[in-house]
Amino acid sequence: MENIEIITTKDGSIGLYNKELDEIYHSRQGAKTEAFEKFIEPCLILDKKPLKILDICYGIGYNTKCAIENFNSIELIDCVEIDLELAKKSFEFEYQSTKNINQIIEKNLKNPDFIHFYFDDIRKVIKNLDKTYDIIFHDGFAPHKQAELWSEELISEIIKKLDKNGIYCTYNHSKPVLNALFKTKINIGKNIKENRLIGTIASFNSNLIQNPLNNFEIGMLKTKSAITYKDKNLNSNHKEIVNLRENEIKNSTLETLSHYLKKN
Repeated sequence: MENIEIITTKDGSIGLYNKELDEIYHSRQGAKTEAFEKFIEPCLILDKKPLKILDICYGIGYNTKCAIENFNSIELIDCVEIDLELAKKSFEFEYQSTKNINQIIEKNLKNPDFIHFYFDDIRKVIKNLDKTYDIIFHDGFAPHKQAELWSEELISEIIKKLDKNGIYCTYNHSKPVLNALFKTKINIGKNIKENRLIGTIASFNSNLIQNPLNNFEIGMLKTKSAITYKDKNLNSNHKEIVNLRENEIKNSTLETLSHYLKKN
């Protein structure tokens, strides 16, 4: 935790700043607000049955906590976080709610009931998960910091764990990530809040996608800008993955994004 600085976001909730990566774990506008808008609100349509949730890159748990607060019935939550000490801190940060959520998190951290923690690299965990999920949260640091969390191969494995009537949620709307999703043949949509694009949702059930990508946006996924991050054996480091993509872009005969935009 020596590389972590605690900050207070504008909605009063606690956030963290990773000094090593020069990244904040949540928006300075409001960690709790961000969790609700980007990960919970798009999934409220599923709140009709006991839900199975996969929380990738748990951090200090805002997405899981927000889920417990807002969904009526949760069957289980599987949380994946590589930083054990960070996850242990998750029940120490104040979370204002009518439910004793921090106590629930602490109890399940020590004696798993309906929340299960996997303290390892998601790339090692994902293939060993033996169930499908109604909701998958994907909340890792951005690709320019941790490309290993956004490779085509990892996203393919993640989507294999999504129920046919489930929803995948991420804040990430970058073209390489959209293209990785596109290659899984899932329906992709935009998470829009007050005319702002705030994230991406995906589902095999097109009826769950309120704002699907249009043909113009899908066309952009065929340009150089959408070349995906590759991690064939799910064990490469960030620099290796980035260098591989840069070389692929350099040698690609695909149309550039700027040319596509001018043409259309």
